[in-house]
Amino acid sequence: SYRKFDALGVCYGRYIRTMALSFSSSGRAAIDQTLDASVESLARTSDSEIASKYEIERCVAWIQDHGYKTIALQFPDEMLIDSVRVTLLIQKAVVDARLFILGDTSYGSCCMDEVAAEHIQADSIIHFGHSCLSVPSKLPVLFVFGNSPCDLNELEQGLKNAYFDPDTKIVVLFDTQYNHCRDEIFKTIHKSYKNAVPSTLIIPGDPVGESETNPNSVCKCSRRIALPASSKIEDYALFYVGPEGRTLTNLIFTFNECQCHSYDPETQRVRKESVAVNRHLMRRYYLIEKAKDAQIVGILVGTLGVRNYLTVLDHLKKLIRSTGKKPYILAVGKLNVAKLANFQEVDVYVLVACPENTLLDSKEFFRPVITPFELEVALNPSREWNRTFSTTFGDILPGGDLYMDLQEQTGSEVYDVSLVTGMIRTMGAREHGVDSAKECALVAKEGTVSIPQLHTGAAGEFLMRRSWQGLDADLGKTPASRVVKGRSGLAAGYEGEGKDGANPVP
Repeated sequence: SYRKFDALGVCYGRYIRTMALSFSSSGRAAIDQTLDASVESLARTSDSEIASKYEIERCVAWIQDHGYKTIALQFPDEMLIDSVRVTLLIQKAVVDARLFILGDTSYGSCCMDEVAAEHIQADSIIHFGHSCLSVPSKLPVLFVFGNSPCDLNELEQGLKNAYFDPDTKIVVLFDTQYNHCRDEIFKTIHKSYKNAVPSTLIIPGDPVGESETNPNSVCKCSRRIALPASSKIEDYALFYVGPEGRTLTNLIFTFNECQCHSYDPETQRVRKESVAVNRHLMRRYYLIEKAKDAQIVGILVGTLGVRNYLTVLDHLKKLIRSTGKKPYILAVGKLNVAKLANFQEVDVYVLVACPENTLLDSKEFFRPVITPFELEVALNPSREWNRTFSTTFGDILPGGDLYMDLQEQTGSEVYDVSLVTGMIRTMGAREHGVDSAKECALVAKEGTVSIPQLHTGAAGEFLMRRSWQGLDADLGKTPASRVVKGRSGLAAGYEGEGKDGANPVP
């Protein structure tokens, strides 16, 4: 009946709208965006605390010592409420300098926004708030993390509730906002656990500490851990002081053989991180297998401010081409599902970003998104999959801790069986003995665009398969027509429409 048809139409319309929302976005999404910050962090800092929290004296001394004239002050969303007052306090001390406030960063607020800084021709950046501690590519940067308080008595009580054995070997890690009180935090923990080992932040631009000379030190995730002689990091448990977030996730994945407990000074709770590391690592291995099956790999540019990002782009292109796959570089700014859904021909994406933004859960995306290290595991025959994991793309470059030379694949193609599809796949570049005349021949179809055959296996082949391939220019096949005056007006009603033989509105 009509009611049944109408109900079916409504359900079908909802389904279509749901599918459309999955692959498109509206401006409302930006307005309704939920910030990853607590209500307390969005509160306005009192006048008595703002100078110490934002280290105004240190900022002024840094500007005066180096003679900077145009300084970009970069604030995350949760600190923008204090940005004007911070700028005015600094401006009072450096009258001859020009200060600019940067917000709404191009990629992630933990990274330096050198693109926005170059727009104002800044000669330096002061980065406020949480940082991934990536080395900047061009401009000098001063990091001001914000001095968040930590109740040491509550920390000591929380340690007692964690049921650690007093002889447990512990590595103390902390978020950047607690760097100012790291010594007090370690002393509090060391009272109960004599085998505790401290860690220090590797801050770009800071002088090298004493732990740098320790031959048994471990440097990962921008943290330096000075282990005792003949000790291994696998023998230690991690104790992280800071909130939940990407930093903690990055540490858990990197030190995946260590147990981890965390203490959040805001909630004053100690908890054991029950993340199923093995299950998540198997999920990452599944994505690596998807990368082996891929024919077209999209390289996503997720940063323009981290050092050596151009070098790793060239390295990934060389790696992809060595296995006969096609690389495409995409710069789309901040990632979302709708943007990547526009490139249906891409089989897998590799995200070149800072360590805290490169590890994405790609379940929502149309295609998998992996890290540069995972692509190396998939395509570099010299690298095998094990529990070693890294989110820092500099580790796979020459001079990096995990660098492995790419072996040139010679001879015929290597055949392998996909663990995802169960089908045979080829690993290796195509043979170069193909006749160049045949390789450059044009593939023509009646009524479609002519496409060079050299794009076989790449986006050109997918274009040939599409029912709509765009307008065919047919250059030289159709006579040129004179320019004539067109219609004027709006789509709702053009001038003269329906009069004097003009076409009426349908």
